[in-house]
Amino acid sequence: MRPRPIQANTVKAKKLIRCITSLEGEMTSEEHRLLVDLLQSGKRRGMHLEIGTGAGGTLCVMLNAFTCENRPRFVAVDKMGYFPNQLEIVKKNLARYGFDEKTVEIRVAKSDAAFIHAEAANERYDFILIDGSHKVRAVMGDLRWSRLVNVGGLICLHDYSHRFLGVQMAVNHFLRRNQNYQRVARAGSLIALHKTALATRREVTRSDEFYASILHLPLKLITKWSRKKEQKWHSFCQ
Repeated sequence: MRPRPIQANTVKAKKLIRCITSLEGEMTSEEHRLLVDLLQSGKRRGMHLEIGTGAGGTLCVMLNAFTCENRPRFVAVDKMGYFPNQLEIVKKNLARYGFDEKTVEIRVAKSDAAFIHAEAANERYDFILIDGSHKVRAVMGDLRWSRLVNVGGLICLHDYSHRFLGVQMAVNHFLRRNQNYQRVARAGSLIALHKTALATRREVTRSDEFYASILHLPLKLITKWSRKKEQKWHSFCQ
């Protein structure tokens, strides 16, 4: 399926276009600073994962947080349909920062399919950044990767704010259901969760997925209504 043309009539769309043209990440400088601080804190040398890589700008920021000698293994999961020629743009961005394709393993796949493969391979991660779809069902699905996080590891989620209720409600529900995760930091819409102990059950269960399914349509309608208001304001200001 071809990616749809991007219409620059929402804040998110404008950020995306800026991200593609500048090859920078969609995060703010404040969010990037927190991300680098978290990556450099502790001695997390296990695998690092990014879900949803955009143009690869934030991925390059994370890779640059380490020297060649102490950089852990990085994996990026993305179906590469966010915008036209996404994979080529990500590779171009990596090359711009002096990284070859071996620096990070890019898995062109949906998050759920990649998770099944990773779990079967018994992979474990010290750090995960979730920055994919903002839909509540997708975020809840991405949070299944928490099952593969080592104790002491971190999960960061971007766009945790009232503007992206799917992210906010999925994360809040996850934290209510999993007492072995604690909020440890936040900058802008970037939130960091620390895994303090092994789970006594699966972090995301069928009941959690059902909860997200119930919320999906109401949140979709709210988001659609909000975007219409945003588009009208954009037209008014032109």
